[in-house]
Amino acid sequence: LEPKVGKMLIWSYILGCAKDTTGMAVAMSYKSPFILPPPSMRREVEQIQVNLSDGTESDQVTVLNILNELDRFYNRGKRNQFYGYCKRNFINNPTINMISDLRKNISRELRAIGFDDPSDLNSWNNRNMSQGNLPFLQAVIAAGLYPNIASREQGQMKFSTFSNQKAKIHLSSINAYKGQPLSKKSQMLEYIAYGELVKGVTSYSLNQTTHLASPMPLLLLCGNFRIRPAYVNGEKVSNICVVSTDEIFCQCNRESGYALAILRKRLDDIVEYIVANPS
Repeated sequence: LEPKVGKMLIWSYILGCAKDTTGMAVAMSYKSPFILPPPSMRREVEQIQVNLSDGTESDQVTVLNILNELDRFYNRGKRNQFYGYCKRNFINNPTINMISDLRKNISRELRAIGFDDPSDLNSWNNRNMSQGNLPFLQAVIAAGLYPNIASREQGQMKFSTFSNQKAKIHLSSINAYKGQPLSKKSQMLEYIAYGELVKGVTSYSLNQTTHLASPMPLLLLCGNFRIRPAYVNGEKVSNICVVSTDEIFCQCNRESGYALAILRKRLDDIVEYIVANPS
């Protein structure tokens, strides 16, 4: 696996969503399971994929939703019906089955180096497996893909990467489809995690995107955390501070800033310990 995918897996054990992250990790390292439709059916297929995303605004979670559907069909002994599901939703059946099988390989490798089985739903590393676990999935995606983070301010259409490269969302991402929030001008400051910056003939685009609902995962799980006093018109403000991770800056009250600094230190210590002692 790529290092960024390995990072995702380590954080998934800490955040309690190991099984779901394993599926996303494999999907990110493999080809897309979607079938390229004829031009006349493009809008219809885009709407199908938006429905599969279930409002998550994430390419990675969309594939995870399909894997979860595969598991439900197979657990009920309805493999043939899953083939029909794939056909209706323009999903390449052999590809999604290969991604599913590769999850087992990752589980086996993780167990071999001392980690618990990520597919064990009763274990501590899957304690946040529920319908409300999207913030945890966004967090592991951000931690794994960092520094592939881009942002845009209110009124902007394109995103700006950490290298100040302006880019739009790639047409293959569900977030670029008509009607999706990120396909329109921003109404507020927004962050996305992305897989790769793709160079086109006249512009750049971002593929494999996930809309981050909050910058909090970036502050707590990514880059180099800093905390410093806040200044207004050159004057130091006693009860306000600025917390930052490389290119991400947030202003908060001093007590919250100190609490974030302590939590970040504890999380960093946990990661170091788990890497050294996976069992």
